[in-house]
Amino acid sequence: MEIQDDELVMKIPNLIESDEKQQIPYSIKVTGSSTFSFKGVLSGEEEVNIPLNGDLILGMKDEDTDEVGISSTFISKEKEGNINIVFICDRSGSMYGEGITALRNMLQLFLRQLPLNSKFQIISFGSTYDFIFKEMTEYNEDTLKFASETVSHFEANYGGTNMHAPLKALIDNNTEKCHIILLTDGYVDNKTSTIEYIRTLSKKNSLHGVGLGRSCDVELIRNIGRIGNGISAISKNPNVLKKEVSKITERILIPSINECTVEWNIKGEITPKEISNFYGMTTCYIQCNEEIKEGQNIESEIKGRCGEKEVTYKNTKSINITKGIIVHQLMALNQIRKLESENKKEEAKKLSMKYHVLCKETAFIAVDKTTKKEVDFIKNINLNANYPSCGGNGHFIKPMMMRCAKPMMMECAKPMIMKHSEKMKRMAMRQTNSTVNGCEKEKHECERKMSQESVDQCSTNLRKKEVETTKEQKYEEIIKCQKANGEFVGVDKIIKEIKEVEVDDVESSVIQTFFVIEVLQEKFSENKVEWKLVVKKAENWLSSKPRLKEDIKTKIHSIVKSLQF
Repeated sequence: MEIQDDELVMKIPNLIESDEKQQIPYSIKVTGSSTFSFKGVLSGEEEVNIPLNGDLILGMKDEDTDEVGISSTFISKEKEGNINIVFICDRSGSMYGEGITALRNMLQLFLRQLPLNSKFQIISFGSTYDFIFKEMTEYNEDTLKFASETVSHFEANYGGTNMHAPLKALIDNNTEKCHIILLTDGYVDNKTSTIEYIRTLSKKNSLHGVGLGRSCDVELIRNIGRIGNGISAISKNPNVLKKEVSKITERILIPSINECTVEWNIKGEITPKEISNFYGMTTCYIQCNEEIKEGQNIESEIKGRCGEKEVTYKNTKSINITKGIIVHQLMALNQIRKLESENKKEEAKKLSMKYHVLCKETAFIAVDKTTKKEVDFIKNINLNANYPSCGGNGHFIKPMMMRCAKPMMMECAKPMIMKHSEKMKRMAMRQTNSTVNGCEKEKHECERKMSQESVDQCSTNLRKKEVETTKEQKYEEIIKCQKANGEFVGVDKIIKEIKEVEVDDVESSVIQTFFVIEVLQEKFSENKVEWKLVVKKAENWLSSKPRLKEDIKTKIHSIVKSLQF
């Protein structure tokens, strides 16, 4: 989900893997509202836009416990402000090959996604670590050029996986109000210290985790997002790393609100108790300690700082309490994640069993709705580690005993003696030789055809791979042509056809920038998640220039359509 203007955009992916396009009906209803409901057919990734001028305060009453829970969602409207990003990347030996190539390509794209006037830093780590700049550096053409050149020489030559050292360095440098993205492909050294440093940094920053490959520590990556008030992503395939990181950058390249405090006009237990920062939107909960009447006026308020500016958001509503436990479960989930990150297993398990929300310490929870009384022996069942196997019908399966058959003794039959005349023998020999020769010819012909088919198939696959490689290489080269302000230069060296659109009274960079936007949209639509921010920067730059005439646009569009790659 993401915030766009005054709407919440929900992206619904089709998770069914099939060569055939599936037509899957779906429906969405906004809980607590009779106004917003959506239906449709899911064939790819669908987008649903939900207006955010609806109910931002929602109250629910658990019929079993009579507890009232209320949620309040705050939407940030800050569009301008400081954006500071630190990228910490793994360059240990295990990143050799596809991993380091994917990292280089991803960082080149990441550098072009950054907005002007932001600050950034890139840190490499392994057995040791280093910063490409001495301090957080303003993003401009000079720093982009230096960083891009440095990244192009990145190799997987840093030895081990010591992530906690660069985190400690950030703490020592009093790093604050930053988005910190951490990428690794394995298990880090000294995980305990790493988690503690993440927790310390999360008090003044947001941290996001990216796992690369099938051997990464999934638990660590998830904890980075949970503890760091950020996002976690796993990219098992190095080829989609750019896409996964782009999903993060698209969501975080907005000003964050820091040093937040939340207040309610009612008494109760507030979750979360502390909000160090948020971007986009955040939801707070309160479990009421006083009776809430129908139509009672509920107020919630969040205060914080966006850069040097103080900001306040306030939600007010005459509450309508509905029956249900969704609010309670969301509140419990928020608490459970925090408890798990602090390794408070028993407290997390207790909340899990009370609100029927799974955690690491629980698996399946049975609920007796006939009474409001909690029965511990029903809800708390310990399973032995060496649990016997169970069949589909519920019966335990005994080990199958198989007896080996005795070795079979085979006796060879005596040679058959056949009497034939000399004439019959010669005819038989000629027939046999003829048959053998025919079979041999047929066999050789078959083998030749199969061999030729294999060669043809291999050639086809190689040509296809070469085309895909060439197309991907062009994409990488085109991205590198973008300058910090958003314009594209030097694209004519990659795509020669662009020279057909030279116009005397129009800047070459204007034509090239418009040309690239058309190329990305027409030829690289499958990479939209990656180039979306790049195109946005390019369009912003073009908006400051005189508009191209329609005949020039039409000519560019026609050339782009005819490109073969």
